[in-house]
Amino acid sequence: MTKAIILGSGAASGVPTISDGWGACDASESKNRRSRAGVYFEDGATHILIDSSADVREQLIANNIRRLNAVFYTHAHADHTMGIDDLRALNYHIDDITGMQKKVQGQALDIYAVEPHIAEIRRRFAYVLTDEKVREQTHRPQLCPHEIQFGQPIIIGSVKIMPLEFAGHTVVTTGYVFNDGQLVLIPDYKEIPAQTLAYLQKIDVNVLIMPLTAVEECRYHAGIDIDKHYIAQIRPQRTVLTHLGAKCDYQTVLQLCPPHVEPAFDNMALEL
Repeated sequence: MTKAIILGSGAASGVPTISDGWGACDASESKNRRSRAGVYFEDGATHILIDSSADVREQLIANNIRRLNAVFYTHAHADHTMGIDDLRALNYHIDDITGMQKKVQGQALDIYAVEPHIAEIRRRFAYVLTDEKVREQTHRPQLCPHEIQFGQPIIIGSVKIMPLEFAGHTVVTTGYVFNDGQLVLIPDYKEIPAQTLAYLQKIDVNVLIMPLTAVEECRYHAGIDIDKHYIAQIRPQRTVLTHLGAKCDYQTVLQLCPPHVEPAFDNMALEL
């Protein structure tokens, strides 16, 4: 079985926020309560996490996720990395990527990102990284970093992952295509570079996950009109809008969505 879970559907501040509370969101709508963004992808015995927000511990517990083969990072901003310390528990539940469901103690968990983001993770979280796959018996998390390149696919167990470049945010960000379009994840962005768009247009995209931090575009984030523009060019079968800020009321955004497009909510399961 192949599935994805929107672990968290919120932007950097979550919803409600400390400063603005519920903002434009209806507090009585349960889908407006949002933890920070993260996605889980599962294909048979292969389990992959995309980003580790400060809310990742509760997200993994809520979805009974106890094992991972790898973590892929879209970028190294705090709302996508600050749960990295909670990955320590997963060092004791590393799957054999050949598919055997067994508990393996003493292995580092593999993490993947492009070089600038690996460098930033190394600068801020040096204590969690190791270059050895064999893990020391300590209580700190041990993660084995791997640098990836845009346009160069990686195979993890049964899953092919293609990293793609996205632009317009405060840093260049990394999106991921799983199994040639079974799932496509677009990270924080405002513009899709021509080579990335051309790649997405030539594959059949089943489910597209993309961010909508605010309904109106802002300096570093696309708004609903930009999202619609790219959805029309990529032509996915289904699109889910995530990374929703306090200005994005669930029902309001839903009314703005064209057919086969919908806002995400925490713990939303997607059959692929």
